Amino acid sequence: MKFDEIFEGDKNKMIALSVCRAADPEVLEPILRIIEEKGVRCHLVDDRGKLETMLASYEADHLLDGRITIHHVGDDHAAAMTSLELISTGQANVLMKGLISTSVLLKEVLNKKYGLVHDSLLSHVALFDMPRYHKAILLSDAGMNITPSIEDKKKIIDNTLECARQLSADQPKVALLAAVEKVSDKMPATAEAEALAHMDVKNFKYNCTIEGPLQYDLAISKAAADHKGIRSTVAGDVDILIAPGIEAGNILYKSLVYSAGASVASIIMGASVPIVLTSRADSAEDRYNSINLAMKISK
Repeated sequence: MKFDEIFEGDKNKMIALSVCRAADPEVLEPILRIIEEKGVRCHLVDDRGKLETMLASYEADHLLDGRITIHHVGDDHAAAMTSLELISTGQANVLMKGLISTSVLLKEVLNKKYGLVHDSLLSHVALFDMPRYHKAILLSDAGMNITPSIEDKKKIIDNTLECARQLSADQPKVALLAAVEKVSDKMPATAEAEALAHMDVKNFKYNCTIEGPLQYDLAISKAAADHKGIRSTVAGDVDILIAPGIEAGNILYKSLVYSAGASVASIIMGASVPIVLTSRADSAEDRYNSINLAMKISK
């Protein structure tokens, strides 16, 4: 499935966004587009005067009596607290980062008083629509966990399987990426991939087919696997790519976007609600896609 098909059925879905530090054009533009197209509700947390002025400039101030509620705050800490209170009290079911430091927002997300994170691990999950691949594909972790242990990688896989499940993927095919397909003592990621691939599938959150270590070309191309004599049920039909570490994941993420022309949506999984945590470099379209993905994942 491609993005248009994946996100098609979410119109008028009962979704409310809590947007932390929303008074920024790059944040507001995709939000207003989502409101108009999908009919969602938004709680905008920031300085009231700034927000009202910006909404008026977009000729969107009429939404204040329906789809948009403003929550006035004076600083980042208050903004993070208010945004998380909206989530924990059930007034919103998607959290979105605006013009606020990621560390400030995530510190509040991890605050136990909100009950958003239990035994899981927060991890970055990206969904790509690539021009030369026959379906959308998930990649994790490209932006959250710097040096994940093998136990962390198992949780990263589980979080990504949860995302795939909400996207209706039936027994997704998972590739554990590495630089080579043979286990090498000089490359610990290959041994970890082998251990995870040989783990009983019942140990994972959902049923899947998992193989590794696999090079990227083998995961994405059956012809490449056949040429190298690699027998694989994942090759050429992979649904999920698990990066060996954040460096490889981040480089692959940006290569797909900037060099391969892929469209992307990305969220943080592992909390009780999806978190839209885009960066300043993300385009308005990327932010729009990310909100769509969070809406799709929201239960």
